Amino acid sequence: MAKCKGKKCGCRTRILSNKVNSINGQGCFDVCTNPVCGEPTNLGLFAPLIYDEIGINLCTTFDLGVDIPSSYPTATKITAQIVDITYDYGDLNVQVTQISGRPNCYSVVLSNLLVVFSINIYDDACRLLDTITTSVDYLPSNSTVPTYNEDTNPSSVELEIFAPYGVSYNVSSSGEYTPALSYIGFISTNNYVKQGLNLYGTAKVLDFDEVDSTATVGISLVLQSLYFVGYKVPNEGKIETPKGCSVSSEQTDCLCFVEGDLLDLEIKPLELGGCNNEENSKQDCISDNGCNSGCNSSCNCTTIW
Repeated sequence: MAKCKGKKCGCRTRILSNKVNSINGQGCFDVCTNPVCGEPTNLGLFAPLIYDEIGINLCTTFDLGVDIPSSYPTATKITAQIVDITYDYGDLNVQVTQISGRPNCYSVVLSNLLVVFSINIYDDACRLLDTITTSVDYLPSNSTVPTYNEDTNPSSVELEIFAPYGVSYNVSSSGEYTPALSYIGFISTNNYVKQGLNLYGTAKVLDFDEVDSTATVGISLVLQSLYFVGYKVPNEGKIETPKGCSVSSEQTDCLCFVEGDLLDLEIKPLELGGCNNEENSKQDCISDNGCNSGCNSSCNCTTIW
């Protein structure tokens, strides 16, 4: 570590990437000036990994909230998609607690889930007539709610899950931190994964009564513990995206470009790992191709990874 030689100097430690430092100045490439350098054997990914998950099935019958015979007289079938699930925390609602004496596992109580469905209504020829939304109570804490059923839609369920790196937290306006359960849905505020505990659901229509305007829908709820971790993945090359074609009698530079190959990213990621100067600095260069330490972009060199 460099030391300050003057009292007024702005001294700070400079830390270099192991990969950049081992390649820089040794052979043909300096990736800081010529980033097109070799082909990595492995790709470093920072990926969301599922550590544990558990699922349950629920089912109930509910009113669609619209008079099907009068509004859609030709309707014969529907499909359902869960777009959102909302819930509160606390007694008779969702509760997330660490299991006493078992610090790597958590108990998650699910209750009073308000499930929002997107319902597609079709006629007998599978033509879409309309899309409606409706909200349904699943796991209602009050047994007098119409959707309650002791066997298929009880008041609550308790799930146990392995979550070794802990949970995420909600922060109140007063600065209080409480364990959180994140829902992965299909609206802009929740259509992504988060570290910690996540919940998501899928739906299946079991029955559609167009006369009574009711539907019976089963849902699968999946609870998972998820954390982002860096991993090496073997490099099998980049995806070749298929390109659509257009037809025109006029040929211009713009049209030739539009009809030509897709642009591709040339710069490849560095292969992450431990510092190994000898292996990472190997170069397979031909002596008469103009290669030197100031190698330019036309140099014909191959980096051995």
